[in-house]
Amino acid sequence: MTWTGSGRKTAALCAAVVLLGTLATPAHAAPPASIRVPAVQVPAAPEIPSPDEIAAAKASESATAAQVATIDRLLADASATQEASLAASLQANNAYGEALVELQLRQDAAAVAAARASAAGEQQEKTRKQIGQLAGDLYRSGGLNPALSSFVTGTGNALQQAATLEAVTAGRTRAFQSAETAAVAAESLTAAAADANRAADEAARTAEARKLDAERASDAQRQSVSEARAQRTVLVDQLANLKNTTVALESERVDALDRQRQQDRLASVTGPAGEGQGQVPVPGNPAPVIPSPQAPAAPAPAPVPAPPGIPAPVPTSPAPVPPAPAPVLPPAPTPSPAPGGSNQTAISVALGKVGAPYFYQYGGTGALGFDCSGLVQNAFAAAGKYLPRTASQQFAQAPVHVPLSQAQAGDLLVWGSAPGFYHVAIYLGGGRVVQALNEDAGITVTDLASMSGMQLHPVAARY
Repeated sequence: MTWTGSGRKTAALCAAVVLLGTLATPAHAAPPASIRVPAVQVPAAPEIPSPDEIAAAKASESATAAQVATIDRLLADASATQEASLAASLQANNAYGEALVELQLRQDAAAVAAARASAAGEQQEKTRKQIGQLAGDLYRSGGLNPALSSFVTGTGNALQQAATLEAVTAGRTRAFQSAETAAVAAESLTAAAADANRAADEAARTAEARKLDAERASDAQRQSVSEARAQRTVLVDQLANLKNTTVALESERVDALDRQRQQDRLASVTGPAGEGQGQVPVPGNPAPVIPSPQAPAAPAPAPVPAPPGIPAPVPTSPAPVPPAPAPVLPPAPTPSPAPGGSNQTAISVALGKVGAPYFYQYGGTGALGFDCSGLVQNAFAAAGKYLPRTASQQFAQAPVHVPLSQAQAGDLLVWGSAPGFYHVAIYLGGGRVVQALNEDAGITVTDLASMSGMQLHPVAARY
């Protein structure tokens, strides 16, 4: 672009004033919108029949059966309450973990933006000094450089004036343009750094809020487990009283019915019922064998204890008459994964951490403990596979997805609804997973069926 003499003079003088005042106040941007934190709701404790109601129910067979049905329903409700509270706790813990990931990203972005703004500020300061020197030259000797005075006053040869102006201002014009560019860049990058810092601050506030939610959800889950255990003790004792059996037999019956209910629920996730069996094999496990009814004197094998935080077993449907012992599933041993396979190392690493603490605060990636996705990420990194950080990302970025009924050892199972899964575990085969469950259970091996009612996703991810 070609400037006239008067236009060039005016631009130079204006630029000197404008550039020296640049960066007084950076631009402001609206902070990022807060992410909604999931609410934690735990159902109220049920009404337990009074001793008088139990005594009255023993007056007739029909009254006894009705009261047994009521107690069975209460136990089923207690189990549902525990499942709901555990699911809410896992969701809150996952939300906090995701907030920490977001916080780290925001802090990293703020650090990069600050470094860029600092470099731009240094460059602008350098050009400001150059502009200051040029402005001094322009205003010496009565306010203008002597080389320009004749042009301004209108005396002297016009061609000589134009040549002199061109020679004097060509370099200065470039300096003004460079200074203007530096000022604009510095202003823009400083505003971006301010925005990045505000986003980091907002992410920090969100993470702190989610931390409090996670703590409240964990406390509510512990309270739910404690109350359910106390209720179960009373209700099972009432069942034994109503049916003239023993607490041990009734406890075994309740456990067996609950395991059957869990298997049925898992079957609804894995696929259609097995032909002629009414059962669906757990992935990698044969269909359970259901024993023939026996006399009450022959108790079923002792139940498999669930890890802390897993709901206590309860039945789902009333029993109108004193039932025979319910189907009992034999305890499945912790599987030893078959040798070979690219995920064997990941499985071995995860199993080697069983008993270690669950820790969702400050990252959950191993320094103090693991959260669910942190354990998965760490285990697969040992196998040379670098997975993303969150459960949702780990599922979404897997190269292969298969139906849950086709899951193999080393596949990832998730809980929740797509795309926002809130829990992830490594499948071991034999109907079991290794996972970082919660603060009470830590890293544990768990029967998959016991968690089938907590939005177990019917598709597995494979790396």
